[in-house]
Amino acid sequence: MKKLFSRSFLIFCIIGALNTLVHLAVFNLLIETNTLLANSVAFIAASLFSYWANATFTYKTEMESKTFVFLLLTFFIKLLLSNALTLGFEHLFSSINQRALIKFIPIPVTLIILPLQFFAFNLIFLKKKT
Repeated sequence: MKKLFSRSFLIFCIIGALNTLVHLAVFNLLIETNTLLANSVAFIAASLFSYWANATFTYKTEMESKTFVFLLLTFFIKLLLSNALTLGFEHLFSSINQRALIKFIPIPVTLIILPLQFFAFNLIFLKKKT
């Protein structure tokens, strides 16, 4: 539990908030096309930013092809989860006649995925350091 509330987790959360803003901006630029397409493109843009920012500031390590490959696998799994959650929230908001909330879907999705991503990043980046 101590590791969860460490300095690196705080930095990770700040980057996660910035990552959410990137995701939200791209998502809302593309939302008129298709919700899943908008989420996928936004997710990829935000994930690339997240990889760079976390490698640089949270883990203070250089980006390498080995960690990038592991991160791509992690991002792919997260993308599947993100799209499933996006569809679920879109269905929920539509069924309760709150379609205006759809533009905010990346916020609860990020809140669900962020802790999972922190543990995955720790496995990838901290394993590399040992």
